[in-house]
Amino acid sequence: MKPRVAVIDDLEPARQVMARVLGHEFTVPVYESVTAALAAFESEPPDVIITDLRMPGIDGLTGLRLFRDKGIDAPVIVMTAYASVETAVDAMKAGAFEYLRKPVDPEALELLVRRAAEHVGLRKENARLRRELQTSRSPQGIVGKSPSVQQMLETIERVAPSDVPVLIEGESGTGKDLVARAIHAQSRRSAKPFVALNMAAVPESLAESELFGHEKGAFSGAATARHGFFAEAEGGTLFLDEIGALIPALQPKLLRVLQDGDYIPVGSRQSRKADVRIVCATNEELKAKVASGAFREDLYYRIHVMPVHLPALRQRREDIPLLADHFVGKHAQKLNRPRLPVSPEALRALLEYRWPGNVRELENAIERALLLAKGDSLRVEDLPPEVRTAESDGAEGSYRRERDDWERRYLDQTLREAAGNVAKAAEIAGLHRSTLYEKLARYGLVTPAETPSAA
Repeated sequence: MKPRVAVIDDLEPARQVMARVLGHEFTVPVYESVTAALAAFESEPPDVIITDLRMPGIDGLTGLRLFRDKGIDAPVIVMTAYASVETAVDAMKAGAFEYLRKPVDPEALELLVRRAAEHVGLRKENARLRRELQTSRSPQGIVGKSPSVQQMLETIERVAPSDVPVLIEGESGTGKDLVARAIHAQSRRSAKPFVALNMAAVPESLAESELFGHEKGAFSGAATARHGFFAEAEGGTLFLDEIGALIPALQPKLLRVLQDGDYIPVGSRQSRKADVRIVCATNEELKAKVASGAFREDLYYRIHVMPVHLPALRQRREDIPLLADHFVGKHAQKLNRPRLPVSPEALRALLEYRWPGNVRELENAIERALLLAKGDSLRVEDLPPEVRTAESDGAEGSYRRERDDWERRYLDQTLREAAGNVAKAAEIAGLHRSTLYEKLARYGLVTPAETPSAA
């Protein structure tokens, strides 16, 4: 259905010209006065209004205010042959979308009306996304309506009430911390602490003390006793992110806590009880680390009792518009910027891009766009360069993504069948071992630190 562009002008020739210029792209009802237009708008509200400024009876500025009083929020373009700075300022203060001098250039009129209609479309789409966002956001703030996200939410709902360990698996940036918090919020421990520790960010020399605490004088610099993260999380949930980075010396000690609920602070001879629910997360293929001897098999199966898999953003592209709108609202408030809608071209670029950094990268892109935006929407030029170029990939880019996604899934399944052994997986796939390793590293199925000889 064509957008409705109402033209209000007391001069019939002016009405006819604008109807002819705009009629091929829009439905253009014309009215000789504001009074006639208001009566018609009750049954058929317009998408855009073009009104002359000086007319007998109710003038354009008064009409603009009446439209707003009646709840008609269509963009209003004001025209007049008596243009001045004062009248332009008055029109914009009254809420006009734009101001044009007569005689109006047909091409300029078309462009301006097209922009106003696009503005209306974006506003409607934004409102629709907000409505969807309310129904597609979990109580813990996880956004998505795709089947993979809904399945993940169902899994969270099932595992949260129990105390069994949970392993959250997913690429970097998929929101593992958010899922861990959702599990805690829906558990019987929700009133107790949620404590998070990124194992990859802890120096090896301090890892044991960070987890289990230490006694005064336990090591050089330990001037006082200190509680560890297990003690801080007492009664609640301890989230161990990047669990694959846990050093081998601590793996049996963590296993002891999981099995017996006991741990010993550094420098102490007295064991302590831990009433803590443990949730772990990894962006690595832990089975491959088990096969290489870098991760204890018994610990792996102990934390893998209830796995929760987070899909990559490229596997849930239908959630991108919802996520983009969610991040616009979040960062517009933080940056004290207007909540701008995402233009169709920018949304197309967001949908085309591969998102190696997943949801975190999308959030960063939206925050950047809000900071750079100069217009009334987020445009392609406001997006990061790598996202902008994705829009020009076209069908070739879509084919390349689909091919890469298929190859990644195939290699992941092959590696699982080979129990993480790269040499065996290469034999199954009919590839040279080094070729397979390069592909696995490119898709994030093994870490760069791993070498072909380690498999």
